[in-house]
Amino acid sequence: MTSRLVRYTLATLAAVALLGVIALTAIEAGSRMQDLRGGTAGAAPQGGIEELAQRLLTPAFPMPDGSQQTVALDPGALPKNAPFDLPLPPSARLVGSVTRERTSGSSTLVSFDVVLDVPGPPDDVTAFYDREMPKKGMDPLSRPLMPQQGGFVSSVGPTSTKMYCKSDQGPAPYVSLTVFSKPGAPNDVRVHYEPASPQMMGSPCRQEQGGPQPYPTKLPTLHAPQGVTLQPNGGQGDGNKQTSDATAITSTSVADLESAFAQQLSAAGWTRLAGKADGPLAWSTWKIPGEGDWQGLLLVVQAPGTDRRSLTVRAEAAGF
Repeated sequence: MTSRLVRYTLATLAAVALLGVIALTAIEAGSRMQDLRGGTAGAAPQGGIEELAQRLLTPAFPMPDGSQQTVALDPGALPKNAPFDLPLPPSARLVGSVTRERTSGSSTLVSFDVVLDVPGPPDDVTAFYDREMPKKGMDPLSRPLMPQQGGFVSSVGPTSTKMYCKSDQGPAPYVSLTVFSKPGAPNDVRVHYEPASPQMMGSPCRQEQGGPQPYPTKLPTLHAPQGVTLQPNGGQGDGNKQTSDATAITSTSVADLESAFAQQLSAAGWTRLAGKADGPLAWSTWKIPGEGDWQGLLLVVQAPGTDRRSLTVRAEAAGF
């Protein structure tokens, strides 16, 4: 349920950002045409674009609980009469927001999304909200949104995702933060506020959501070096062996690519035992910290005549 909620939130925020860009671009274009013509012909297209954006963001049918939903766009501004005072990083540029009101009888629930451009390292964005959200009564979720998994991480998608909760008992308001890192550009930051609702079945704040990892992960998360496109190909594992595979799109040599991921393994506490780079192949073996006698393998292979590199990282208990 939590993973579906996260996917729904990310998809909704992506649609909001796209429609916001369309609306702002069209409004600006209409204003310029009006200035050039010296008339009021631009007034109708402006209203038409706003109505179109609102209609596309508003369900054309009642919600499952019978409530009706309305949407309001606020380019360059926070939501009007927002139910939560969202802190903004000092260096942030406020792109805009969208507010959703769900009305059922005499009850109205208000949720909203905010889009920001924030320069600097992505970790600085999450550090800011880790520091400021508790002052607003929203504490960072004490457990991961999904069971922790190690291995190669896709270079496409959010750099980090955090959740802040009013309470971990029953339905409670929460704020989700998603940071997309963009090379050479400010971080694309999306913030979603969801109010408490008696119909809330999948709140990430509830303690019983999710479950324990069936076995501890031995693979650290491995991120693509700068300028490398990394696509995980899946993995497998149990209590004795864990593997993660990926494809890297890059002209970087296999030796340099192995070195980049080796640095991340070292930072995670792995100890290098041996290794070699020879033509289209680079490899290294490792001692893995923690309980038990575990060893690791990092393998990088270049596909003939292409910029594709096959990557494998493996952790295996002695005797298996």
